[in-house]
Amino acid sequence: MLAAVLAALLAAEGNSAGAVPAVPRQLECLARSYSVKPVKVEAHWYALLPDGQRIPFDDGKAKSFDEKLASPDVEDLFSIPYRRGAIYEVREENDDPGRIRIEAILAATYGGDQVAAQQIRVHFLGLPVRVHRLIAPALGRVAARLEEARKRDRSLEPFLRRLAGGFAERKIAGTDRASAHAFGIAIDLDKSMSDYWRWQKTKPLRWRNRIPQAIVDAFEAEGFIWGGRWYHYDTMHFEYRPELLDDWCRVSAASDNRRQ
Repeated sequence: MLAAVLAALLAAEGNSAGAVPAVPRQLECLARSYSVKPVKVEAHWYALLPDGQRIPFDDGKAKSFDEKLASPDVEDLFSIPYRRGAIYEVREENDDPGRIRIEAILAATYGGDQVAAQQIRVHFLGLPVRVHRLIAPALGRVAARLEEARKRDRSLEPFLRRLAGGFAERKIAGTDRASAHAFGIAIDLDKSMSDYWRWQKTKPLRWRNRIPQAIVDAFEAEGFIWGGRWYHYDTMHFEYRPELLDDWCRVSAASDNRRQ
């Protein structure tokens, strides 16, 4: 089915033999890690899913942060840069890199209606947790990094004694959007050693964190983003989103336009 859809789309575009359009880098980057193919139809780029659904690269709409959360295009996924390095206090409202997700792309990649069957039980630092089979190797590499780190620094031990969860078929608290946990691509550390914006009793929000730098570094080195990089902080939360940590994917829309 996908081959037929691709053929039809290419025919509609009318590209001449040998003429290869320049794929927007962020769309090409997405295709590295997810079950999508870049296609161009009538001068517009899309992420084509295996079932034929097309997600616009740029839907042409000016959106608020909440509108991006509710109805994102591919550009929206990259609209808030994820910044690694030293832990910093997040002060700008809605500076939440990675909280924008396209559920259809995650479902196509991680199993859709069969996502539960794709989960496996692994041991992370000796603790059992269910995660998607595709992220298990990366999570294993994180565990190896953390084992070495806590040998050097025993102060990390209290943060690594318990887990708050992995795969869970649920929505994000307070929303109707699927959690990253519903795809098995997220893991939560010990709640008692973490901070979460919904637990804060006073307003406005004030960023908080107790998770050490070494733990964050171990996860980010293997493609996991950290909820402590968010204004709406969730410091127990680590989520496999390699596209946001790939420096090659950091390119402005203007740069892509020059490649067209």
